[in-house]
Amino acid sequence: MLGFCFRNPFHKKVIDSKEGGEKKAGERSYPFWWTIDGFSILANRGSNTYYSRSFTACGFNWKLRLELVLEKDAEKYVGLYLSNDDAASKGSEIKAIYKLFIYDQLHGEHIQKEGEDYFHSKSLEGFCFKVAVNKFDSSKSGLCVNDRCVIGAHVLQAFAFKSADKEGIHESWSLNKDLTPRIYTWAFKDVSKSNVVLKSEAFAAGGYNWYISLYPNLATCKDFLGVFLIMHNATSLASNTSVNVEFSLCLLDLDNAKHWKRTGNRKTLFSSGSFGSGWGQFLSWKEVQDPSRGFLHNDICIVQASVVILGVNTIA
Repeated sequence: MLGFCFRNPFHKKVIDSKEGGEKKAGERSYPFWWTIDGFSILANRGSNTYYSRSFTACGFNWKLRLELVLEKDAEKYVGLYLSNDDAASKGSEIKAIYKLFIYDQLHGEHIQKEGEDYFHSKSLEGFCFKVAVNKFDSSKSGLCVNDRCVIGAHVLQAFAFKSADKEGIHESWSLNKDLTPRIYTWAFKDVSKSNVVLKSEAFAAGGYNWYISLYPNLATCKDFLGVFLIMHNATSLASNTSVNVEFSLCLLDLDNAKHWKRTGNRKTLFSSGSFGSGWGQFLSWKEVQDPSRGFLHNDICIVQASVVILGVNTIA
């Protein structure tokens, strides 16, 4: 039996019933929890879409949409979206800053994605938080315990304004207030022996996941070391959305501290159709192998990435 329950598993107040727009300074907003009993039944049904009941947060009505998606790689994913109906009925555009999350019941923590979106008559759903179904089956994850899964959303801020009715293409650029760079360092092993692209583990920065890819003197980067920053699962971005990123990639010199660093253009945009940026000729392979430089130790290269999300561009 598949059951849907809309209560907080900690039995706290879960819905902000305030009437109005953006929450006032110091006013608390509450997350919405959606508990699903019999999650395995849902996961085995194939590609289907499910909606939670409506809940109120920051003065607007929302729903969670859960979708089972089979990707081209034959991997099945759970896609979680925030949906809004007020924008269509009131002829307004609503900007919301919010989190989508799945609760890890074993470790008492969430895996989550935070961002912002504009909801209007042509786009009633926000970004997608996508997690592979096989992660729910893992005994170590705690995402599904006793066939029960707990997902949710927390609308942190939301306000409405009248949309422009003029014909044409409308682009909105939402700037990020937090410009603290996320620094990530990864050691690539067996670099000179490799004849394939090397990839770091994924890391989070600005609400998105990233990884570093290394091209060690491959045919596509002959006689050079190529280094790129890649947005992980960029295909989950809406086709009209791009992320404005400032980043740098640095090859560490462990002997002389004369690191080799290159910085990308502040106008660099990552999207579902353009998910990587970097340099195919980052540094000559000869310099990488130079024993007087400390770039290659025991066939290990250490690369450091600095990532700042400047904002999000949306075209409607």
